[in-house]
Amino acid sequence: MDKVKGLIVIVVAVLSVVVTIIVANVLLDTTGIVNQGNYRISEVVVKSSANVRETQDEEKEIKKLSDFEMDIIQTNDISILVEANVEPEKIELQNLEITQPTLCDRMTISQNGESKYLVTPELKDLDISIEQENEKYIINLLIDNETTCKGVSVDEAVEEIQFDAKIFDVLKVNREDLKFSVSFDLYITDKHGETSKTHIDLQMPTDETFSNGMSILKQDISKFIFTIDKNNKI
Repeated sequence: MDKVKGLIVIVVAVLSVVVTIIVANVLLDTTGIVNQGNYRISEVVVKSSANVRETQDEEKEIKKLSDFEMDIIQTNDISILVEANVEPEKIELQNLEITQPTLCDRMTISQNGESKYLVTPELKDLDISIEQENEKYIINLLIDNETTCKGVSVDEAVEEIQFDAKIFDVLKVNREDLKFSVSFDLYITDKHGETSKTHIDLQMPTDETFSNGMSILKQDISKFIFTIDKNNKI
């Protein structure tokens, strides 16, 4: 009986050690779980509005607002603020997906007024320039629906035009025809060659954009968590 009890004690002890090792490995393995505190998104802000550009013939006599012809660009500005414990060596946007809205012929993406890229199914990756401000890093993306409306005019009864997103309601444009989604993976590689990533998924523009002429909305950052990516070396 004593031998049996001794054997049971040994088996329990061995199982305890095995369980402890497994738990320790799970807790210590940060792959896909935690970024070890190197990078953290502290703010994501999306600003949306519209730009109205007059396009009528200069020789045309303008007597009322309905005589104006306009092109309208629906604009979106995405700002991502990243706090870093380790200086980033490179930031890259991968796996870009932009759903084209119903009312659209041409969409572009750019950064801080730099060269614009035409949004196509083939455009998947972008190198991101690093901007530092007060020990934080800013990522800024401009996504514009450049041909939302082309050569349009308001009704004769219209007496006032606001050159912002309210123009869409004046023109009786269906708001749902202007909405789209943007998603991408954000990769940050530090000077030691370690890569962290997070997935960004946004919807724009909101109804507030049309009602107020523009919107500046902070996003819920709790879903934007960086993870260590041991398989991706940029």
